[in-house]
Parts: sequence; C-alpha cells; structure tokens
Amino acid sequence: MARILVIAPSSGLKELFIEASLKLQQEITIEVGKGEEGLTIARKQEKNGYDVIVSHGTTAHLLYQHCRLPVVEVQTSGYDMIRTLMLLQGFPGKVGILGSNRTLQGAETIGTLLTMPLNFFPVEQEEERLPAVQQAAAQGIQAIVSDIIGQAEAASYGVHVLAIIPGQEAVMSALTEAKRLGASINRTKQQHMFLAGILSEYEDAIIAVDNKGVIRLVNKKAEALFAIKEEQAMEKPGREVHPLLQFTDMVKTQSFSIEEIHSIANQNVLVKKRLLYHNGKPIGAVAVCKEASGLKQMENRMSCFSFTPQQSRMHFPHLIATTEEMIETLETARLFSKHDTPILIYGETGTGKQSLAEAIHNESPWREGPFVVLDCTAIGEGKAEEELFGEVKGEGSNIFNLAKGGTLYLQDVGSMPLALQDRFICLLQRRHTIERIDSAQSSPRIIAAHIHDLKSEVEAGRFREELYRLLHGGVLRLPPLRKRKQDIPEFIRWFIISFNMREGKQIVGARPEVIARLQEASWPENIRQLKEMVEKLCRAATGLFIEGEEAEAAIQELFTVPEPIEIREPSKQKAEERTYKEERRQAHSLESERIGIDITGKTLEELETEIILRVLKEEKNNQSQAAKRLGINRTTLWRKIKE
Repeated sequence: MARILVIAPSSGLKELFIEASLKLQQEITIEVGKGEEGLTIARKQEKNGYDVIVSHGTTAHLLYQHCRLPVVEVQTSGYDMIRTLMLLQGFPGKVGILGSNRTLQGAETIGTLLTMPLNFFPVEQEEERLPAVQQAAAQGIQAIVSDIIGQAEAASYGVHVLAIIPGQEAVMSALTEAKRLGASINRTKQQHMFLAGILSEYEDAIIAVDNKGVIRLVNKKAEALFAIKEEQAMEKPGREVHPLLQFTDMVKTQSFSIEEIHSIANQNVLVKKRLLYHNGKPIGAVAVCKEASGLKQMENRMSCFSFTPQQSRMHFPHLIATTEEMIETLETARLFSKHDTPILIYGETGTGKQSLAEAIHNESPWREGPFVVLDCTAIGEGKAEEELFGEVKGEGSNIFNLAKGGTLYLQDVGSMPLALQDRFICLLQRRHTIERIDSAQSSPRIIAAHIHDLKSEVEAGRFREELYRLLHGGVLRLPPLRKRKQDIPEFIRWFIISFNMREGKQIVGARPEVIARLQEASWPENIRQLKEMVEKLCRAATGLFIEGEEAEAAIQELFTVPEPIEIREPSKQKAEERTYKEERRQAHSLESERIGIDITGKTLEELETEIILRVLKEEKNNQSQAAKRLGINRTTLWRKIKE
C-alpha cells in the first residue's frame, strides 16, 4: 500500500483528511503546518520512506518547489467556490478572484448565477502573487477570494482575503490521486529493484552511460573487470574509467551497435557497445563485456542444443506476395501443406525460408505438433551423433522423438557432415518401414532448406544422392528480393508497423522518394537486410514520415556494396531439373511414389490432381477421409476427380 504524508495547513483540513482516509480505507500520516512550518515538517518526514505528499494552497506550492517527493495538491472545486462566494452576497465593495487559470474556470458563470460582479486576477507563478494583490488593491478591490493568498500577505494592501476552503469532495479526490500515484511509484520501485538485482548479478560486465557520457550503472562483474568501485565510477565520464567507455563517435555516426575484441586486465574480452533510444532519440549507451573464457564455455554448452522446438508464428496471410512468381509459390506451398511429402525450399540467405516452412507447418495436419529446427551448420560429428540419433528408452531417435507429430525443419541441410547424412538416410528409411507396419506411428513431416540446388552438392560429392532423393519431394524456390522489388513497399509497411508496436513510435509511412530509392538497391542479404534498414530509418525519423533527407545517408550505404552474384543461372537450373526429372522417373519411379511429388515443369492444376490422387490412394479410395485430409468438402473432391 502507498505511504502517504499529509501536510494540512489547518486543523479543520486535518479533520477532513481523517474522514476521507477512513472512507477510502487508506492509511495516512497527518501533520499540521502552514507555509514554512509545513515545509520544515515535510523535509523531516520525507526521509521516512513516504511515497507521496498531499497538501493545499500556498503550502502545497512551497512543498512542490523544495521537496524531493511528488506533491499532490488538493484542488478546490466549483462547490468550494460557491460556498465561499455565498458569504459575500450583499457585500457592497468590489470582489476579486485571484488564482490559477484552473481556479478561475467557471468562476464567471458562478458569479452570474449569484448575481455578483467579479474581477479576475490570474496567477500561475509564485512570484506573481503579491503583484496581483497590489494590482487588485489599485483597482479598488476590497475583498479577494483565493486559495493561494493568506491574510497576512494581503493585510498591508488593505484588502480582505477569503480563503477557498476545500470540501470533502476535493479532499477525497486528492487522496484518491495520491493513492493511485503512490501505488504506481511502488510498482516502479519494485521493478527497479528487480532489474537492479538482475543487472548486479549478471554474469557479464555491464556499464551504462547517459547521453552526456556520464556513468549511470555499474554491475559487480564490471567492478571486478575494470578494478573500480561503483561509488567511485558513478557520475564520472565513462572515458575517465576506461578508454573503451567512450561512446561519442557512436552517437555522432548513429552506429546502433559495435562489437570488438579488446584486452582488459590481461584477458581477451568481447565488448558489445549499443546505443539506447527513447522515442527515436539516443538517451545513452551500454557496454556489455564478456570474457573469452565465458564465450568458449557457452559454445560448448550450445553444442548440446543443435535442435530445438520453436514457436511457429508465421501463417500464409503473414507472407507478402504481390509478384506473380511469389503468389504461385505460396499457392503451391499451400497444396504441399496438406500432404506428408518432404519439401525442399531453396533461397538465398534472408529470403524467408524458415517463415515459409512455419506457414506450411501451421496450415498442415501437423500444426498441433512441435516445429523443431535443426541447424545443420551448428552440428558436427562425434557427440552430435548421439544427440541426434541416439535411442530414447526405446521410443526412437532423439531428433524424431522430439519432433514427433510435428514438423522437422532442416536448416541449411547441405551443410550436414557426410557421416551424419548417412545416419539420417538410415533414419528416414527406417521411418518408412515402421509406418508401413504401424500406420498409427506419427513421425514428423520433413521440410529442408538450402541456399542453392542440392543437385550441384551431389555432383560435387558433398551431399549423398540417396538423401537428396529422400528429401526431394515437393520443391519450392524463393526468389531474391532484387527480383521481387514490387513487394518492397508492402514489406516496408509491415516493418514500420512492427517497429511502432515495439518502440512505441507513430510513424505512418515512408515518402515515395524513399521507397523508390530502396527499390533501386540490390539487397544482397534480402528481406533480412531490408528489415534492418527500415528499422534504422525509423529510428532516425523525427516526424510522422520517413523523409528523404533523413534517410539518404543511410540508404547511400546500400550502393557501396558489390552487386550480388547469382548462385546459379536459371536456365542451367531448369536444364538440370529436366535431366534429373527423367532420371528419377526412369530409375526411381517406385521410390518417388513412396516419398513424394516432384513439381518440376508441372502446372498448379496438374499438381493438385496428383496430390488428390495420391491422398485417395493412401486412404484406400475413402472419399470422406481424403476430403478431410485435403481440407475440402466431399462434393468439391468429387467434382475435381471428374474434371
């Protein structure tokens, strides 16, 4: 519960606070003191762990100026104004109202209702109070109604002062606000303590500075690494503690992050420096330092996690496609999702191969199962064999058991060592044997991806032909971003939306000239690079739009890199596909029927027919079961068969 200190300028106001606290069931500490006396009391008490102070009138203004704690002022209401003015009905002299614009709001209407001519003297600053009284006296005002002027201050000018005394409503409102504010402060304190505890005990050295380069945070690991004490480093410029803690160049060049290896205290340390932003503007920077020995330990630990279940968030509506080639690719992928044929996805780095694999998984009958990613570049021979292919209490191999009932995604499958490819071939062949015997066995659906056609890897002796045939069911190719530039505006839209949601900004788009410039770039790293660029432009944007002048310097960097080299010529790829297609039909027709469907050279209608016939055969011509698996009704299935 919030701890509230009340400084009541009068004993009468104290009683109102007591009544209000009982109604709100809020514990409060009440002290009576007016002006300087109230300030003295507040300064002594604020050291006792209070969250917020509540007071009224000139005393509240004084506390606000000189106390560290937040101050909630009892705001007088229209009811309080009416009660005070009622005392002056029939008063023969001129009446003035002195206070802030908030106090004066509605006072003219109240005066009209009470048939009282009123004069108004707005006061917003403390130093304006006495000059306003002097001005009122000069205009012949004989009585002033105010909540910020005392009798003693107005006496020397010969003016009567009637204080606007807050009623029960105003006191209740002030306590309610103090209770809300105190609760918010308590939550912030708890969160601060929690985060401070995490940072203090974090295994890496962390030092943070504000936008002037002054140190604001040092954790225990940083104290040990840099041989400093937190109390000695705080409030000092980072460069005085260590030359590495100089961030000026990063701020000037708007470099979002820098990673470097340095020698600190006779040991190699990976130093990651990153700018900190708020509302798109840099507010400071942080340096995270990891000792090289720690990196090695992490590498050893990570070798045990070559394959992991992941959340598959992508669905087909999330994938952007305005080009004819991409639209056709997604339509084909939807068809493949209904069948258990293995799928090969080809595409350069950053083209979205895993996103497409996730969408296929989420559209498939295996969507309730796990989506397991096996990064083939991160595994090696030896220990990895047991991790991937070791038996688990008779339940099958580790990797298939983990992905059971779901999808196994082989990322960069062409990087798998040859010895492990042999093990994988045995695993896939064993899977088919088991499924023929026990149709209830739920092995994972296989989706593999690589940056270029695996046929060339087979020819070079780097990939087993048998594994290639086992994986070569449906084939999907994702074009590089430079060949789908009309998709770029749509990508930009969704990257901006994502950035706004994450960073709390309100950017509504990019100017046409910015989009045109982005469409001119070659994008060697494809969609991933475009996303990073859009986020960089969002951080630099100062208004609602990404403007051309703000974006040009960053965009210009895109044109200083070499043009991407085509991985393989499309004509050569098609020739290889035709050759391989004939070889496969002649030499492996039986195997093809068992493992999947080759899409090379076929129209969507031909693929659809082949999939329907395959599913019907697997369901022993049970049209109801086949329609259920294909996600269509029985009438539609019957019509397609007739066609």
